[in-house]
Formats: sequence, structure tokens, C-alpha cells
Amino acid sequence: MRAAEVLTARLGLGDRVTHHLGNALELPFEDTTFDVVWTQNSGMNIAAKEQLYVGFQRVLRPGGLLALQEPMAGPVQPPIFPVMWARDAATSFLRVPVEMRALIEAAGFRARAWDDVTIEIAGSGPDAVVPTHTIQSLVMGDALEAITRAGRRNRDEAAS
Repeated sequence: MRAAEVLTARLGLGDRVTHHLGNALELPFEDTTFDVVWTQNSGMNIAAKEQLYVGFQRVLRPGGLLALQEPMAGPVQPPIFPVMWARDAATSFLRVPVEMRALIEAAGFRARAWDDVTIEIAGSGPDAVVPTHTIQSLVMGDALEAITRAGRRNRDEAAS
């Protein structure tokens, strides 16, 4: 939480942004509180996706927007581990895009845009080099090389 506050202050947004630490499945906010719910790279670690999206719908004002960017299951399952969000299947709860879209719409959302950017995210090729000073290398450390190899295999095996 401290890192979020420091970054928010550094960007000059301290008077416009507040942070809350909690459980995404137990949102402590009143109904119809927000204009936008934005989730990025978090749902893949949450098994109870139906509960998650129903909660998002509850806290959005009528006409509010759900914006998300999430890894989803590909055609080859289970994925090759490790991946960025999980060392093994115990904390990875991916679903295929068609199932994700159906459960999100069942929670009351209507898709305005749905873009699958798997090829863009998976890397440019087998010899692509991961720069040493990226957020991924800082967070994942020595595990990044194995994660990158597994990601390429997941992409390549899905394409064959």
C-alpha cells in the first residue's frame, strides 16, 4: 500500500486518488459507487470469478464501465509452468476467453470491445531477449528466464 501511495504522490495525484487494501471478493463499498472498475492481471489468481464479476457489477453505477486486461486459458491446457502469476497450478485459475466472456455477461455486463492480444503478449520469437531492466525482471528476478521459456512454449504449442 505504501508503494501505491508513494507513486500516486510522485505523479501529483495524491489529492485525487485513494487506495484501499482488501479482498476483491468482499468489496467493502456501497452499491453503485464507481463509474469505472478496472482490473489488470489479477483475475488469473482468483478461482471464484463469478463472485468477482457480480461484485464489480454491484459497485458500478448504471452505465458504468468494466475495463479489464487478464490472461486467459489457451487451447493447450494445462499451461506450462512457471508463468508470471503462478509457479504451479495451485494459484492459477485461467478460463478460456469464451467462458470468461459468458460469465462476465452473466454478471450483467455487455461487451463493448473484446480483443485477444495473445500473440502480441507472448513475445516476438524464440530468440527474443528480455531486457534486464524491466519491471518483470525486477519482480521475478532469477525466475524470469524459466517463466519466459514457459510462456514461449505455451504460445508455440498452441499454434501447432
